[in-house]
Amino acid sequence: MIQLLIVDDERLIADSLAELLPWDELHINQVYRAYSGQEALQLLDTHPIDIVITDIRMPEFSGLELIEEIRKTNSRIKCIIHSGYADFEYAKKAMSSQVTEFVIKPASDEDILNAVRRMMNQLQEELQLQFSHQKVFDALKQQVPLMRSQFLHDLIKGKKIGFSELENKLELMNLFLRNDDPFALLVIRLEEGFQGFDQGSLSLYEYAILNITEETLREHFHVLTTRDVYDYLIVLVQHKDPTNGDSGHGTSKYSVLLEEMGLKLQKNVNTFLKGKISLIVSPWGSFPHDVPGLYQASITTVRRNVGNDREIFLTLTDNSLSTQVKSLRSLYEPPSLMQLFDIGQKELTLSKIDTIIKELEEHWADSQEHLLEVFLHFGAAFTYAAHKNGKLLEDLIGSDYELLIARKPFLSIRQLKNWTSNVSEQLYEDLNRDWIDAKSNTVMQIQQYVTHNLSMDVTLQAIADHVHMHPVYLSRMFKAKTGENLSDYIIRLKMEMSAYLLKETDARIYQICIEVGYQNPPYFSKLFKKYYGVSPQEFRESTPDG
Repeated sequence: MIQLLIVDDERLIADSLAELLPWDELHINQVYRAYSGQEALQLLDTHPIDIVITDIRMPEFSGLELIEEIRKTNSRIKCIIHSGYADFEYAKKAMSSQVTEFVIKPASDEDILNAVRRMMNQLQEELQLQFSHQKVFDALKQQVPLMRSQFLHDLIKGKKIGFSELENKLELMNLFLRNDDPFALLVIRLEEGFQGFDQGSLSLYEYAILNITEETLREHFHVLTTRDVYDYLIVLVQHKDPTNGDSGHGTSKYSVLLEEMGLKLQKNVNTFLKGKISLIVSPWGSFPHDVPGLYQASITTVRRNVGNDREIFLTLTDNSLSTQVKSLRSLYEPPSLMQLFDIGQKELTLSKIDTIIKELEEHWADSQEHLLEVFLHFGAAFTYAAHKNGKLLEDLIGSDYELLIARKPFLSIRQLKNWTSNVSEQLYEDLNRDWIDAKSNTVMQIQQYVTHNLSMDVTLQAIADHVHMHPVYLSRMFKAKTGENLSDYIIRLKMEMSAYLLKETDARIYQICIEVGYQNPPYFSKLFKKYYGVSPQEFRESTPDG
């Protein structure tokens, strides 16, 4: 229910408005009155007023000053000026104070009631909008745990996120982390007591373990969790005093504390869930740059050092990481070469190849095994692209194919680079040729469809559905290939068919209109005149046999 306040230093006016107008018809259950600005402020402090009707000129405290005070404390309240002063300056000041109703004295009852109705409608719209925003916020809040998990999953996979996008994601998910903050990873492997369950039951155990993890660490650490493709639970932790950072020194206070909490976590899982876990604690790194590297190092440690052993607890050090042999990060971070070949982005593909080779040169220039890893990866991607295009790679690249089946590997990165460049160019030359042919074929399909359906309302969406393309891409492709907008092409064909029928048949104009897909003869005539400069009837009469 709405509550109204009427403010006027003339008691007769304030009392009349409060007592004589049918406020109950507007569902206003309470009408207050004040005879000065100060008295109005006191009522506003003690009552939930929704709408204020105020005079402008009052002693000591004007109506505009009252509205300014209202705006400072509650901008939701709607204000209506009711005054005999209608000069422009007052109106301008009122508008600057977000007053949207200005009723001139003497106003009729209906004028005042209509002004209040409009204010009530505004309040209702704002309430509905606020409710809608709250629904969106509540829905988003429910998705935040899933969004956080997916965010960490993307990071461990090596997905690159720009600084602005990163800041926006962190703020959206209300995460504790910021760029370059120190962090460490825990990798948890479920073992005895968690095996033999169906996926649903196992998911419940994983949920319980992550809850225990948060409870165990929450006093000293912020926690972000996910599950990786190997069914390991991954926990990113940041101590709650990031200014006391740990840049990788394993003997620092927080590294020791994290080890203590990790051992306690193993014990808690065993106590409450009657199961065992192995736990790997990474060194400290810088967020988010070091996330994929520390994750890969931790997973490698699980494979090499844990193996089939049970209930292992290991803490990695920077020294242990520096001696590890690693895969090339750029080789496996998304998007993959196969994905880039799928979308046909030549520049991105060549950039990806260049990045991989640079990493090979900078970090593994002396490793023949890494050279072989890159070569086999490139070969698989090239083969995939050829087969995807319905061709054999051997037929496309000729003599360069021999290196794929030769027993001798490359002797140098330079040789690999030259071979990769040659094969890429040959592949894209073939892909572009087929793409051009495919576009020509698509244009022919479009033209045939339009020609066969001139008697219908041929829409861009209908054509797109016919050739299985997105409407926007189809329109751009048609323009690029023919030099003519698709809509102009359709109109041209319809007008040319109309001209032919006007010349060669005795059909009435409204019949020709329907024949070329228009249901409105006046619109058809207008379009025809715009195209030929004369009306359909004039065009017919100008024809020698017409």
